[in-house]
Amino acid sequence: MQRQTPDRPLLFCILIAAVFLTMISIDRIAPAVLERDAYFYHPWEYMMGAFRYNIPRRSQTMEMEGYGDLANMLGVPDERVMRDFRWTNDRYGKRNALSTQHDDPAIVIVGDSFMASAADSDEASFVTQFQKKILGPVTGYAPSDMSVFLQDPRLKVHPPDIVLWGRVERNTLGSNGEIETLLKDTSCFSEVTRYERIEKSSKDFVKSIIGNFVEYAQLSLLRRTMQQSLKHGLFTLTGEHVRSVILIPGESMLFHDRGAALLSAPASARGYDHVVDAVAHVRDCLAERGTKLIFMPIPDKEHVYAARLEREMQSPDPLAVLDAMLAEKNIARVSLIDRFLAESTPGKDLLYWPDDTHWNARWLGV
Repeated sequence: MQRQTPDRPLLFCILIAAVFLTMISIDRIAPAVLERDAYFYHPWEYMMGAFRYNIPRRSQTMEMEGYGDLANMLGVPDERVMRDFRWTNDRYGKRNALSTQHDDPAIVIVGDSFMASAADSDEASFVTQFQKKILGPVTGYAPSDMSVFLQDPRLKVHPPDIVLWGRVERNTLGSNGEIETLLKDTSCFSEVTRYERIEKSSKDFVKSIIGNFVEYAQLSLLRRTMQQSLKHGLFTLTGEHVRSVILIPGESMLFHDRGAALLSAPASARGYDHVVDAVAHVRDCLAERGTKLIFMPIPDKEHVYAARLEREMQSPDPLAVLDAMLAEKNIARVSLIDRFLAESTPGKDLLYWPDDTHWNARWLGV
């Protein structure tokens, strides 16, 4: 009787299929087993719901060891500045440590990821450190757009004495979507109908219900590992890396291409007239409720450390021009650029994290 030989091509196909099925199974089981910090480089993405329709988590704290956003984009482990994070969201989904969760604060901080201190832990966050300096109740309404803040019913019930609104330089342009939204408003957002509010809250409710399932579907340990490994491998073999990150040989700091590109734009090309009009509109809206606005343009890392990039800043300095334009409209403001430039000279401690686009807590001592 002749012995039947195995079908080798078939066995090979079965083996390959088994390997793929095993990898897929591990990748799908992993999110339910592993800690969340296996998927995130710092808490921002998880706590602010980057993979769940940007619906933030409420009344939660996340602790992990992480590093900066530029290092994550670059994918080169040697460029990471590892540090411990503790990130707390209050019951409204805004970043506030327990010490800054006030129902009736004197000062509210509004703004982008800089005002939320995306690269720092709770104890070093802008809001926490600012409260320590003024010795009064301060609460963060960040990260958030000003247009969202103006529509919040809490602003009518407990209007603060002061709102400090900070925007990073690259988002303080006339073409920015938030600036355009504010310019279109004619009623301080009071004409938002009850139906529109119910519609929005209903959509947010549905998103929050299915958000965890959507997030789970997007978490892939294999994809994340492969992406970082490929970036690192490409850099090791060729010296090439992602275009969004500027890496200068012999320089310890990483830079973002958006901030660097803006260095060549003079004040006249930045649409500052629209920015000033939008800020004046916000000031007037808040004044109707008895609240004073203070506006704070935040210099880009690339602006402050242009010399390290071997670039020249436009003259006159665009942020100085913006400050003068704000003064003409009698807008209360905080100008940081001169102090930051004075602290950017060699031998001074860095004002921004080397591996991140964001500032660190040191600037509060400037």
